[in-house]
Amino acid sequence: MTELVGDQHSLDDPAAAAGDEAAAHVPPARLSDDGPGSTARSLRGVWFDGFRAVLPAWIIAHIVVIFVQDLAQRAVPLFPAQVHDRPELHHIFNQLYTWDTAWYLGLAQTGYSGMPSDGVRFWPLFPLVTRGVSAVGIPAATAVLAVCWVAALLLGVLMYRLALTAGLDTVTARRAAWLSQLAPGAFVLVMGYTEALAGMLAAIYLIAIRCTATRPGLWGGAVPSNVAPRGRWIWAWHVAAIVAGLGSGLVRPTGFLLAVAGAVELVRQWREPALNVLVRFVVTISPVVGTLLFLNWSRTVYGDLMLPYSIQQLENLRGTVASNPIQSALDSLNQVGNGAGAFTLVLVAASLGLLWLCARRLPLSYTAWAAVTLASVITAPHFSSFARYASGVLPLLLAGALLVRDWRRWGWVVCSSAVLCAYFAYQSFIGIYVP
Repeated sequence: MTELVGDQHSLDDPAAAAGDEAAAHVPPARLSDDGPGSTARSLRGVWFDGFRAVLPAWIIAHIVVIFVQDLAQRAVPLFPAQVHDRPELHHIFNQLYTWDTAWYLGLAQTGYSGMPSDGVRFWPLFPLVTRGVSAVGIPAATAVLAVCWVAALLLGVLMYRLALTAGLDTVTARRAAWLSQLAPGAFVLVMGYTEALAGMLAAIYLIAIRCTATRPGLWGGAVPSNVAPRGRWIWAWHVAAIVAGLGSGLVRPTGFLLAVAGAVELVRQWREPALNVLVRFVVTISPVVGTLLFLNWSRTVYGDLMLPYSIQQLENLRGTVASNPIQSALDSLNQVGNGAGAFTLVLVAASLGLLWLCARRLPLSYTAWAAVTLASVITAPHFSSFARYASGVLPLLLAGALLVRDWRRWGWVVCSSAVLCAYFAYQSFIGIYVP
């Protein structure tokens, strides 16, 4: 088979593989058995190219969002940066600390015991990382933004590498890096939200589960030679996948869904040596294990294993496990005032179209994770925070980048996306839109 689901060509078709390499405009690296040499130099070049690709977008995104938050600070009345029952925060970047940022900052400062009881709905990894950074003498309020800003930059670099790992060319990889910073919901990467850290971990996991393939596997396909590690570097990626999987399970309520992508690659590579299959199994379950660690802590402290999930069903929070998306669409159409509901419907339709493109052009494991994650997002009541959640579904960004390789189309799309990013940010900073 030369054309298979989730992969464009089989390794059995040398001409097709050569065509892929030509399209990518990246010369193939000579692969050695132990990793050093030309392969290592090629991989270092990929990381540098990714950094160079994303840095301008990262700077622009921060300038835009910080400018918007300055405008929102002048609004009357000012939307406070505050957790209920706690003092109001005051900072030069005050609006960046609104909504969930205030919660994560409070958790980093005092832990769950010092916050209102419903704070258990926030997963622990981001506050723990923030506390670790602040332990070296950096104020927690600064650390919470520093962690997000660094993670956002790394996310962009990893998006570039993720695109190449999926067999896409360098133009698409640059587009994907930019979209990771300027997607409509990406303004939260400048705030103290989990999306930057969660996206970084998801990208590492998705790259690793493909880079560690040692055989073509079911459904064919392989990582392009210019980004494929060999020898001990494969085991380094296995370790990275396990760490990223555990972290993903600890950083967001839906982090365990990454196991779906791992499971697909486990099945693809079932003919590998037994040790490799065993390691892939550990990689697959690592996001679930991360989530179970937090749930077990919840049972120990609160006596309720599922409290971090069940508390979301309170009327003033998510309100339910899943709602009817058709009713959510009607509610969005009937929304008046700021127009966020109409824009959200456009994003919902676009996301479904991009998922279809994922199924046609991206590895099956990436599409499977995107599908289950998007299903959890669409079933949120009233499409709550859809722009933020959808911007974190990385395969959708890859699919979007595929559509805008032409620079004219790209100019329109990136400018429109940046405007929507600023719009949603402003509505959030004045307290109208829930990010």
